[in-house]
Amino acid sequence: MQYEKLKELIAEHKKEWTLVAITLIATGILVSGFYFLPKLTNKIKSANTSVPEEFLSARSRAGDAADRISQITDTYGSSIERIREAEKNGEFRDGLSLILDEVNRNEEVRVIAEDLSIELSGMAQHLAVIQPPQASEVALNAITTGIELVQHLISYNNTTRDLLYTLELRFSTGDDEETREKIEELITDMNEEADVINNLGSEYRGLMIQFDALTA
Repeated sequence: MQYEKLKELIAEHKKEWTLVAITLIATGILVSGFYFLPKLTNKIKSANTSVPEEFLSARSRAGDAADRISQITDTYGSSIERIREAEKNGEFRDGLSLILDEVNRNEEVRVIAEDLSIELSGMAQHLAVIQPPQASEVALNAITTGIELVQHLISYNNTTRDLLYTLELRFSTGDDEETREKIEELITDMNEEADVINNLGSEYRGLMIQFDALTA
């Protein structure tokens, strides 16, 4: 019964994560377009600072979303370790329960990641008119870092889903070396993704601090 509940949750959330990916692609297209725009800002020798209000509003909301993601993903490491321990001790029901907690956490992250993707898109629309040019470049780097962050959140969610299926297989078939190795591989992947996610969150915040210094 518990596994069936998990399958239903993940099937439902998979579609919603797909919507996040679509938003992310649209944002990526905007950013790619910026690379091919005439670098008008580079031709302007003025030291004037100009940041559209629309960019600042989107940036503020994106910062809030990034902070909320960071607060949640900071717990990934301890959650993964508990799942690893349950699996090693053969406590498969406990392991599935922990995965359910992770699925619910991922759903909360999905909602925030969707917000972040939308705000990154809003920021990307105003890159070309930001002055000075160095600030525009830092903002571009921040947006691409945010895009990468959401990509890794999607990957983490997919790995969580794969781990669920593999844990259920071991729960159903018993102790199998190949399945054990697959579980260990997935848990390792989750740990690596969690580290990347946290690092990208820190990088995004650092770039925004640079942006503030350039436009103060």
